[in-house]
Amino acid sequence: MQLLQLAGMGWISRSLSVAARLDIASRLVDGPKTPEEIAELCDADPDGIRYLLRVLGVVGVFHENEDGTFQHTEISQQLRDDHPQSMRHWCVLGGEMYYDVWRDLLTTVQTGKPASRSEYGSSIYAYMDKDSDAGEVYDKAMVDIARPAAAEIARDFDFSWVNKSIDVGGGSGHLLKTILAAHPTMEGVVAERADVAERGAKSLAEEGDDDLSRRLSFTPVDFFEKVPSGGDAYFLKNVLHNWSPESSIRILKTIRRAMVGTVEEHEGVGVEPTLFIIEPLLGHDNVSSIRALFQMVVCEEGTRIRSEEDLRSQVASAGLEIRSIKNLGTEHSVIECRLARD
Repeated sequence: MQLLQLAGMGWISRSLSVAARLDIASRLVDGPKTPEEIAELCDADPDGIRYLLRVLGVVGVFHENEDGTFQHTEISQQLRDDHPQSMRHWCVLGGEMYYDVWRDLLTTVQTGKPASRSEYGSSIYAYMDKDSDAGEVYDKAMVDIARPAAAEIARDFDFSWVNKSIDVGGGSGHLLKTILAAHPTMEGVVAERADVAERGAKSLAEEGDDDLSRRLSFTPVDFFEKVPSGGDAYFLKNVLHNWSPESSIRILKTIRRAMVGTVEEHEGVGVEPTLFIIEPLLGHDNVSSIRALFQMVVCEEGTRIRSEEDLRSQVASAGLEIRSIKNLGTEHSVIECRLARD
C-alpha cells in the first residue's frame, strides 16, 4: 500500500460509518440496485451514494457491476444487522465517536493525556451519559465485538455449578444472554451504569423472550463503589483495559467485597464465588501496538495494555488470586480468580 493511500484511510473509516448509519447493506439483501434506488430508500443523494460506494469498493466493501448497480461482497455482508458476525454498529462507533477522539491524536502523543478529554471535556462515558444516541451506538458496538468471545465462552466453559451470575460492566447483556441460553436454570444480573442498564432492560423487554426476561435483569451501579453480592460467578469482560492500574484495582476490590458478601450470605456453604476476567493481554494478541495507542487516546489517563504479569499484580493487590488463565481464539484471555487465601 502506498503512502498516499495510507493517508486517506481515515476517509475509509468515515465512509464505513456513513454506509452503516444509512443501513445500505440491508437495502441490497434482495439483489443489486442502482445508486438512485439506494438513495431513495436511504433518503440520500444519488451521486453521494454512488461515490460513497465506489470509495468503499476500493477496499472490497460493496461491488459495482458493469451496469452501474451495486451489490454485496463478503465483507459488506457484515454491515447487515442480521448477519451472525455483524459489525455494523462497531463501524458506526469507529467512524464517529472514536474517529472524533482520534483526530486529536497529536495531543496524546505530545502530552500522554487522553484525547477524549480535549474532544469532549470529560471521559467518553460522561459524554455518552449526555448523548443517548452515542450511548446506544456504543452499546450495540460492544455486542458486535463481544459476540465471538461470548459464543466461545458459553461453548467451552462448564457453568453447570452456577445458579446466579453477575456481569459487571456487561453493557446490554450479550455475554450473559449467550451463557444463560446454554444454561436454562441459571439466573443473571447485568450491573452497569444507570443509562446503560435502562437501555438494556428496555431492549430485553422488546425482544419478547419471556423466559430470558424472567432470568435476566439489569441493575444500575457505580462499580467503583458497589456491585451486587450473591453471585456464584462474576464476569468482567473488556472493562479493565479502559482504566488505569489504580482504577482497575478499585474495580477489582469492589467485586471482591461482593464476593465476600456472597460467602457471608451463604454462610460459607455452597460453591466458592469466582470472578472471570476476560481481557486481551500483551503478547496474547496480534494488534498490541494499535490497542496500546488506542487506550492512550480514548481511555482513562494512565491506561496501558496489560501483560499477564501486570494483571497478576493488580489481582493480588485487590485481595484475589488467579487460579487459571485460558486464551481464546478471539485474542482474549479468560482469567479465573477466587478470593485470596489468608
